[in-house]
Amino acid sequence: MMLPLLLSLQPAWADDASGNQVQQVIKLPLKLNKPPQAAEHGAAPAAKPAAEAKPAEGKPEGKPAEGAKPAAEAAKKAEPAKAAPEKMEPGVPMAKPPTRDLSQPSPEVRAPGGKPRAAHRVKPRRPAKHVEKAAGEAGQVKGVVGSILKANSAYIAKHSPGYLAKLGGRAAPRATVVACSSPGGNVGMLGGEADADLFVISNLGNQLASSEGSIEYGVRDLRTPLLMFVSHTGCGAIKAAAGDYSNLGPAVQKELDNIEIPKGIDATNGALININNQVEGAILKFSGEVEAGRLAVLGGYYDFNNDLKQGRGKLVITNINGETDPARIRELTRSGRYFHYGFMGR
Repeated sequence: MMLPLLLSLQPAWADDASGNQVQQVIKLPLKLNKPPQAAEHGAAPAAKPAAEAKPAEGKPEGKPAEGAKPAAEAAKKAEPAKAAPEKMEPGVPMAKPPTRDLSQPSPEVRAPGGKPRAAHRVKPRRPAKHVEKAAGEAGQVKGVVGSILKANSAYIAKHSPGYLAKLGGRAAPRATVVACSSPGGNVGMLGGEADADLFVISNLGNQLASSEGSIEYGVRDLRTPLLMFVSHTGCGAIKAAAGDYSNLGPAVQKELDNIEIPKGIDATNGALININNQVEGAILKFSGEVEAGRLAVLGGYYDFNNDLKQGRGKLVITNINGETDPARIRELTRSGRYFHYGFMGR
C-alpha cells in the first residue's frame, strides 16, 4: 500500500523542485523607468524573463523554456557598473568676500585721473494706479472733514454758549425748506439767526414727491407756516431730466421721472418750471392748510450767474402761492403779503 502511494507523489515533488528553479530565474535585478545601458551602446537587449516567454511545445506551463537561464545570466553580466559622477571644478576662481561693511552705501566709482562720480541711485518706482487712487480718495476725505471741522470751529467762535443752547433745544422751526442736493442748493441760506428757523430737506431737483414724508412732517407735525422750494443755477438734476438719463440707476431714474420739464430745455428755464410745478403740487397736497390761511408756499432760485438780472448769487423769489409774474412778486414781497392767493381771489 505505501509503495504505490510514494510512487504517485514523486512527480509532484519533481514539479515543486522545478517551480523553485523558475522563481530563482525570474528574480532579476530590475530598473524602473530606465532602459538597460547595454541597449544604448548597441549591445543585444537582455532576454525576457522566463515568466513572459512562451512555453515550449510539449512541455507544461510553469517550466522555463530552454536557454532562458543562460540568456538571463548573460544580460546580467552585460549590464555595466554605475559610474561615479564626474567632479567639476569652477573655471573661474571666486573672489574673496569684501571686508567693508555692506550695510553702508557703495563708495564712489571713478577712472584713474578722472573726477569722482556719484554712486548710481535707483529711481523710486511709481505706485500702482489703484494705490494712487486710494491715496487720492483718502486725501480728499481728509481735506473735506478738516474743512467741516474748521467751519464748525469758526461757527462756535461767532456765537455765545447761550445761543448754541437755544439752538440745540429748538423744536419749533418756522419754515420747511426743500433744497436741491447739489452743492449750490443751499449755499447762502444758512447762517446768522436763520439757521435756527429752518427745517431743511434736500433731494434731487428739490422735489415734493421724493421727500413727501419729510415735508409733511415739517408742515403738519412741526406746524411750519412756510414751505419753500429752492433751486439754483446749473442744477445737475435739471440738466439730467432735460436729457437722456437711461444710463443711470433705476432709483435715480425714478426720481428724475418726477421732474416734468421739456427735453432739451436750458437749465435756467428748466429750474424755474420745476419750481412752479413743485409749488403747485404742494398747494394741492396741503390745500386744507392753504385755505385756512396757515401755510404760504414759495419758490426761490439761487442766481449765481445773474441770469435773472437781479444780482449775482442773489436768492430770487420766483413764485408766491402760484403767482409767477415778476412785477407782482416784487410788489407782494415789498408789502410782505406772502399769504396772498391769487387763484383764490384774495
